[in-house]
Amino acid sequence: MTGLSPPVTLRGMPVQVSDVDLLRRRVLNVVGHELRTPVSTLSGLARELETCDDDGKRSELAAAVARSARRLDRLVDDLLLAAGITTLVPVEEAQAVDLVATARSLWTGPGDAISGCAVALARPQVARRALTELLDNATIYGEAPFSITAWATGGRAIVEIANGGPAISDEELALALELFFRGERAVTTQAGLGLGLAVARTLVEADGGDIALRAGPAGGVIAHLELPAP
Repeated sequence: MTGLSPPVTLRGMPVQVSDVDLLRRRVLNVVGHELRTPVSTLSGLARELETCDDDGKRSELAAAVARSARRLDRLVDDLLLAAGITTLVPVEEAQAVDLVATARSLWTGPGDAISGCAVALARPQVARRALTELLDNATIYGEAPFSITAWATGGRAIVEIANGGPAISDEELALALELFFRGERAVTTQAGLGLGLAVARTLVEADGGDIALRAGPAGGVIAHLELPAP
């Protein structure tokens, strides 16, 4: 026996113990902050509701309590999903899903940037959630020009979502799908836990698919989503 600890790996890649400790502290800090917000909101709303005598105001407060509870519930579900607790994966049956029609219904960016055709064999909630996260990531953190291109090949339905913007390092792209990771641009743009892409990948992998990111030829990011085709 050497007395040495076994090497620590993250998805098969060796990492330093000091990096793991730093990640653990970062996770606790981010999770604590993000969960504290809806919990504090619920607590404040409950106190108001206790002392409110106006029926109209009580209805407004009750609706606000319900919204905060749903937000908290979603955060906890996302944490468990991203951590690999697959019992939370939707239990609906896989069916033919038009990825282009789904993407078009979700697209909030400029113009009609969607082209091509791809039908996947997947659970509709999985396909919709994955596309939602990838499209949101492109429009929130990326810049024009945007393009969403779909096609089918080799029994796979594929959608690629490209956005412009500054070049992203290979290191950041390699970590962008990991739980709790948020790049410098994300941290300075919007609050969050760094769950969206990790949740999307967990869901897609459960349906036999995959998500990958690569650098665009002139900057920005290209997100690659693939799922089995019917």
